Amino acid sequence: MTPTRTTYLLGAVVVATMAAMYLLAFVLGAEPLPLAAVFAVAVFAAFGAVITLRTSLPVPRPRVREVVVALGATSITLFMAREMEIPQLVAAAFVATSLGVMALPGGPLDVIAAGAGYAGSFVGLLTPAITLSWYWVLVAGGLAGLLWTLIGPAVMDGVGGRMGVVGFMASSAIYAVASLTGEEHNAVLLPAVNGMAHAAVIPIGAFAALITWTLMNRAAWGFNLASGLPSLVVCGVVAMADMGATGTVLATAWFGGTFVGGTSLRRLPSAAWLGFAGALYGAFMLHFEGPLQGHVGVIGVTGTISCLAVIAVERLIRPDALPALLPARLSGQSGVP
Repeated sequence: MTPTRTTYLLGAVVVATMAAMYLLAFVLGAEPLPLAAVFAVAVFAAFGAVITLRTSLPVPRPRVREVVVALGATSITLFMAREMEIPQLVAAAFVATSLGVMALPGGPLDVIAAGAGYAGSFVGLLTPAITLSWYWVLVAGGLAGLLWTLIGPAVMDGVGGRMGVVGFMASSAIYAVASLTGEEHNAVLLPAVNGMAHAAVIPIGAFAALITWTLMNRAAWGFNLASGLPSLVVCGVVAMADMGATGTVLATAWFGGTFVGGTSLRRLPSAAWLGFAGALYGAFMLHFEGPLQGHVGVIGVTGTISCLAVIAVERLIRPDALPALLPARLSGQSGVP
């Protein structure tokens, strides 16, 4: 199967969303040296986007089930975080793990529905820190489920972090609409952490990605379970340890690293490349700044951009690099490799 015009249209929206976040978080106000590195990664990520869009799939018809599951996951995460005062990432990891169990063979959910629920759980992280009323949050959750039923199985399939991208797209759209009614949506910035804990973000991102990748490709776990269960343990331990600002940053680095670990073997063929993508994600998290700090889905978008850049590097060093970047009619290829 080959991508359709609808695939490319949705792909363009996804790429534009990631480009806008990248500009706001890593370009504006960046120092000269990091800015040069950011520009280089942007070039590779653009190549990665071309490669993955060319090998994407036709967009399926939307299903109501994804929207319902996403709404349920958003509601549960929102209730746990706001009413039960459970740490945000612990709540999201619990919902992800529950969805993963329900997606096991013989369970009531399939992979796409479970993914929609995971995307919805991110939207449920709109806690009182971002003063958006609960009904707006539920609308954003339903929108995330709808977007996932279209984007998830087709656009850049197999690239890690896309659930976060969907969550970011849905919540950003609702922010814009809610603003017209005078609703506030001020985010709480991630706390600054220096020293060893600051540098630990890079190996944590790589390790989390490798753990998730191993559980998926060696133990045959679904992504929700492979990402959610370890995150539930790690984020739970961090919350109980009461590490303050350091714990928040390290737990966030771990959670985002698991998104990178969801990249399929079709996109990154080995653990070494996957670990590289996880480390790149961690390096980006060290320099995340600007107005989008604390917004839903930004770690997923950062993870996706990191994956795209590494996918491009891996593909460019292959002997068939040029055909991969040419249109099928010029390269003599067709279909999905």
